[in-house]
Amino acid sequence: MSTDRATPDLTFVNLIHQALRVDGVRLRVTVAALGPDDAQDRVSGVRDFYDKYQEQLIAHHTHEDELFFPALAARVGAERMHLAELTAQHHQLDGVLQSVEEGLAALTDPNTDFSANRTRVVDDLSAMVEHLTTHLDLEERTALPLFAGNMPGSEYTELESRSREATPRAQSGFLIPWLAEHASSDQRKAWFHSAPPLRIVYRLNRRSYRRLDAALAPA
Repeated sequence: MSTDRATPDLTFVNLIHQALRVDGVRLRVTVAALGPDDAQDRVSGVRDFYDKYQEQLIAHHTHEDELFFPALAARVGAERMHLAELTAQHHQLDGVLQSVEEGLAALTDPNTDFSANRTRVVDDLSAMVEHLTTHLDLEERTALPLFAGNMPGSEYTELESRSREATPRAQSGFLIPWLAEHASSDQRKAWFHSAPPLRIVYRLNRRSYRRLDAALAPA
């Protein structure tokens, strides 16, 4: 079969969506369970994890806005793929993400009301999860099937290659183990098979990732 007509491999984007969905909820549950005694060490760990999560979410949307979505719109048209709506949802999320970041910072301030700040962060995380779910549902219902049915596999692979090149190494050190740890055994095998160097990155960074992830483990 010609590589120009092969179906795009959507394993990577599906893993990103899966990890974003799961950890958005985990962040909300974790913050809701925090108490005043957690105001330093535990909150610090949650903030560190959230910073990485936010970084990946912003990078994912940036790559879509600058690489993937324009390429798809050129093939199927902006209206068919709901480009305006998908892009608007990216911008709506930006404000919520900033509010969560500010709220987590306030949780460590001893001169503020911890309970009130926690409620604010939980509300913001709930809004984030709601916005993200709506956005990912739309993307998976419209854009992803259009990629699969209308774009040659070789072109999609080139877009993924460009997105990887645009990702700083420090971000990849979190991204790869983050996705691998959320993947099923079959997903992980397919992903590593598609790009063997990913397995090396995973092995080099999984311990540091797991230390960050421990902040979201039930107390």
